[in-house]
Amino acid sequence: MPEGSKKPRLLLHSCCGPCSTVPLERLRDRYETSVFFFGPNIHPHKEYLLRLESQRSVCARLGIELIEGPYHPAEWGRAVRRFRDLPEGSLRCESCYRLRMVATTRLAREQGFDLFSVTLTVSRHKNSKVIERIGLQVGRAEGIAYLAEDFKKKDGYNLSVCRSRELGLWRQDYCGCSISRIEAQERRRRKEAASR
Repeated sequence: MPEGSKKPRLLLHSCCGPCSTVPLERLRDRYETSVFFFGPNIHPHKEYLLRLESQRSVCARLGIELIEGPYHPAEWGRAVRRFRDLPEGSLRCESCYRLRMVATTRLAREQGFDLFSVTLTVSRHKNSKVIERIGLQVGRAEGIAYLAEDFKKKDGYNLSVCRSRELGLWRQDYCGCSISRIEAQERRRRKEAASR
């Protein structure tokens, strides 16, 4: 970018501090980035508060603006109702991504951002192509460009784990919703049973 020119403004959706570390490192030189913390999917409320606090910590350390969205779990419940019985990575998750991206694009448009992105792609458990497809669709519908970056590339996931440890951040062991929490508990039970 030529000297003196203004960086494009990017609104980065995040639902936890750990997942935002690597994306923020990679975006800060190219964009004037703000974080939108929005997680109506996060359950229970205690977990939501832990994730919000870790996001506040990351943003404070990096001098990044944090915009805290509302916490309305019922909104998430309505969005995924038809898909509650489907496994992680299914239409249930796609509906959740879409809900959060629509909220991000609307805020981005209202506040004059040039584009938006999400930290979701840093996770090795998320399909970046699905996230990109939804991001591009939502961006077109809402009139805000989507920055499609797969943050797990170049060892992004492992770097995010390292950064989280360095910063002493709370790291969760499930995606966030009540269903993924039950699925994670079941995986732990099976693993413990297999190790006996």
